[in-house]
Amino acid sequence: MNTKNTALTLLLSVGILLPTSTTLASGTMTSGYEPLRSQMDKINASITWDSDDQSALIKLQNGLSATLTVGEKSYRLAGKSGELSNAVKLVDGKMQIPSNLLQNILDENTKFLDPNNIVPTFAVTAQVETDAVEDGEDAADDPAIWVDPVNAANSKLIATNKGGGMLVYDLKGKELQNHKIGKMNNVDIRYNFPLGNKKVDIVAATNRSTNTIDVLVINGSTGELKDVVAKPIKAKMEEVYGFSLYHSLKTNKFYAMVLGKEGEFEQYEIYDNGKGEIEGKLVREFKLPTQSEGLVTDDEYGVMYIAEEDYAIYKFSAEADGGMKALSTVDIADGRRLQDDIEGLTLYYANDGHGYLIASSQGNDSYAIYDREGDNNYITNFTIADGIHTDGTSVTDGIDVLSFGLGEQFPYGIFVAQDDSNMKGDKELNQNFKIVSWELIAKGAQTPLYMDNNVNPRNLVLRSTK
Repeated sequence: MNTKNTALTLLLSVGILLPTSTTLASGTMTSGYEPLRSQMDKINASITWDSDDQSALIKLQNGLSATLTVGEKSYRLAGKSGELSNAVKLVDGKMQIPSNLLQNILDENTKFLDPNNIVPTFAVTAQVETDAVEDGEDAADDPAIWVDPVNAANSKLIATNKGGGMLVYDLKGKELQNHKIGKMNNVDIRYNFPLGNKKVDIVAATNRSTNTIDVLVINGSTGELKDVVAKPIKAKMEEVYGFSLYHSLKTNKFYAMVLGKEGEFEQYEIYDNGKGEIEGKLVREFKLPTQSEGLVTDDEYGVMYIAEEDYAIYKFSAEADGGMKALSTVDIADGRRLQDDIEGLTLYYANDGHGYLIASSQGNDSYAIYDREGDNNYITNFTIADGIHTDGTSVTDGIDVLSFGLGEQFPYGIFVAQDDSNMKGDKELNQNFKIVSWELIAKGAQTPLYMDNNVNPRNLVLRSTK
């Protein structure tokens, strides 16, 4: 989901002001209320006003955030929802909040003051950016990396255009193919799918035009994609959204994992119907409380990660019989390491089962890195800043990463991120994708990250859960 607001959004230094017609009359009783601006000034917190939603985003110095909306009793603070007895309101053009909410904010402001609790963040720059998508507004969404088995330098990026298509780029960012097959949202790739009398590489994505899961075979030399579905794999949910493929190394079955706009999750087994075409059958479903899009599966450990956009990242079993309950909560969107929306998720496969889970944190334009193993301990955040030849990224949707050498240009693999605001000087172009050499990220962290370049995604290994 793209959270960029085309309406006026201002970082205020003196007060939250709206046109007189939207404010309460002067002299409105404010007993039990406190002026938000002056109270936040006392603790050096920033406030950003959204004129469309009439809401305020508060950012505390310790990184925690809060969201309040005029006329509403519900609010969010430090990643959790709350309910007030009285609604937030405007008096003389300034936001007033109930006194008990102010106390809650002040209590949160006292946390994480130890220097050891500072969120470590560093910046890298992109070496390559793709051609812009042909559609304007919020169009580019999710990338996936296909590895050429003969010459890794000829590998491709497969990306979605919500305006209406699937795009194929080379590693220099040049668009090679534009398959206009629908409003594609999220995309993923798996290798060695048994189809007919051979094994093929498949690309699959959620198609919001038809509410289906589209599965295609990629011709790596040309970037052409061929539809191989016998009949449409139509989801039960109202609107398909997030997506990941999963190859169970335990059962050797392939699955399409789908998330919906209302938090629905559906898992489809996909298989050869005996005629050289792919069919799908629903094998598991459950529902998260709110909108969820980010989704990635770990084929080696048999788990999947789901991002409930406003709240948290959860870990589930990826197997069809894995049940409906999360195994654990990786992290919450309290404003520090993750600030809503939590969007794209991806996995860096390192040697011997090591590696990282990476999440796109839209609210603070950064990417959070967690340990891939065990309890998914937090490691660091990074951003993609403006460089000499490319601009940085902001409000990123989809991401992907690869720990495999892609020739002289990218000997340790790449990280790919969608860019919401693609700038060329002072001119904003249509959205695109940025490509960062993995070694820049690995070396930029306070504690250097793995720099493995030989984990071939075609040859993953079944590992016991740790």
